[in-house]
Order: sequence, then structure tokens, then C-alpha cells
Amino acid sequence: MAKLNNKIIISAILIIILLLTLITGCSEILGKSKQNQTKQNQGQKKSPPKTLTSLENTTESMYKDIQEVIDKRSEQQQEKQQPKEQQVEQLSNQQQQQNSEGQQKQNDASNEKNSQGSEQKNRQDSQEKKQEQKQDKKQDKSTNIDWNSMKKNVEKLQNSWSNYASVAMKDGASNEIIREYENQLDLLTTKVMERQEESLINAVNDLYKYYPKFLDLYKHQAPPNIKEMKYYIRKIIIESQSSQWFESNQALDAIKQVWETAKARMEKPDQDMNQKVQTALDSFSRSVQQQNKHLIKLKGEILINILEEIK
Repeated sequence: MAKLNNKIIISAILIIILLLTLITGCSEILGKSKQNQTKQNQGQKKSPPKTLTSLENTTESMYKDIQEVIDKRSEQQQEKQQPKEQQVEQLSNQQQQQNSEGQQKQNDASNEKNSQGSEQKNRQDSQEKKQEQKQDKKQDKSTNIDWNSMKKNVEKLQNSWSNYASVAMKDGASNEIIREYENQLDLLTTKVMERQEESLINAVNDLYKYYPKFLDLYKHQAPPNIKEMKYYIRKIIIESQSSQWFESNQALDAIKQVWETAKARMEKPDQDMNQKVQTALDSFSRSVQQQNKHLIKLKGEILINILEEIK
């Protein structure tokens, strides 16, 4: 009886080992099958149309132009907020020095010198005011949106989209994505035509988020999810400037999920590059958790630059 039980136990163990071996083997086969299918699908896809590339590049150019104006305004604001105590102190010291020197000389000489000093100071003040006015004019030009350029860009986007919309549908884009993109493009166009500066950069970035979806229809080396990460990073940078931390944390969670998807879709993963991205992403995440606007912008731009290295 004992021998029979031992045989049953041994048989059960062998069956379990056999089943585990079969399951592992099937998993490997299925995994390889999926990889081969992905590669086969990639091989069958065509390259992105030039009109789609033009749409993306124009949108990217608009974003950078607006961000440049925002950065210059921020710098200008910081300069204005700097205390002028040093300048006041310097003028006070100069006046005290002039008074001290005047007391050591005759009264007539002192009065004459004070009069000359006052005239010289008035001339200096006048020159400084003129110089400040010139600088203000230059700053006004560099800190204003170039609406003429923006208008040309949205007209270019509308023309390119009219050529690409039917192609996108033919290449497999859903009606929903096409409709949403067109609505966002119309929203952006309206803002530009009416010179609505508020949330303009959001409108541009929200248009950019559709390009990864379109690019996924075509042959690519780096997964389009990388561009989706770029959209979310910029979204966090924009929202952090107005202290919208709840939305920023939501976007951060989305970035992490998209990054995992991107890694899984890479045909030939570069482990060193992926680690570089992960390190930069972790650093960016800490800045978001700390709610540090300056670090968020700096580290967000660093992360975008690293992502653009992925080929």
C-alpha cells in the first residue's frame, strides 16, 4: 500500500513538472510569435506621409516660439522684482562723499561743486531714462507673441490637414481621432485669429498629443509613445506654472505608464539609453512631488532632450 502511494506521489510530481514545462514553452512561443508579428506588421507599414511630418513640425515650432516669449517675460519680471536698494545705497554714498569733500573746502567752492554735481546727476538720470526706454521697446518686441507668424502657421496647419485628413482615414485612423484633431485645430486657429493669448500654449500642446496616434499607423523606429511622453511632460511644465498640482500628478502617472508601453514596443532596446531615460524620469518625478516649478521646467526639458535621442 505504501509503495502504491509513493508511486502515485511520484507520478503526480512528474505530471506537474511536465505541465510547468509545457506552460513555460508555450509562453516563450507566444512571446516570440507576438514579437515576430509586430516586426511583420512594421515591415508591412509604409513611412509617414510628408504632410503628417509637416503638421507635427509646424506645431512644434509654434510651441517653441510661444515658450520662448513666456521665458523672456519671466526673466524680465524677475529683473523688475530685484530690489533697487543697491542703487539707492550707491547714490547715497556718492552724495555723502560729495558733501564731505565740500565741507573741507571754501563755501563758494563747495556751492559751485554741489551745483555741478546736481547738474551732472540730472544729466545721468536723463540718460538712464532714455536708455531704459530703449530697452523697454526692445523687450516689448521680444516679449510679445508674433501674431503674424502664428497666423501663417495655423493657415499652414489647416492646409496640410485638408490634404492629410482623407489619407489618415484611408490609412486606418478612426473617425473619432480625426474629428477630435480637427476640433482642436479649429480651436487653436480661432485663438490665433482673435489673438487670444490665454491658454494658447495649452492649445498648441493639446494639438500635439494627436501626432503619436497618427504616427502609430506608419512604419517607425522609436515607438510613437515617446512623443506621447513629450506631450505629458510639457503638460506638467505648463500646469505647474499655475500650481495645478493635481493635474500635474495625473500627467506624471500617465508618463510612467506610457514609458512602460514604449519599452515593451522597442524592437532593439538600448538598455543604457533606457536607464538614462529612467534616471531622468525619476529626477523629474521628484521635482513634481516637491512642487518646484523651476526644477520641473529644467528637468522636464532635459528629459525631453534625452527622449529625442531614442532612435
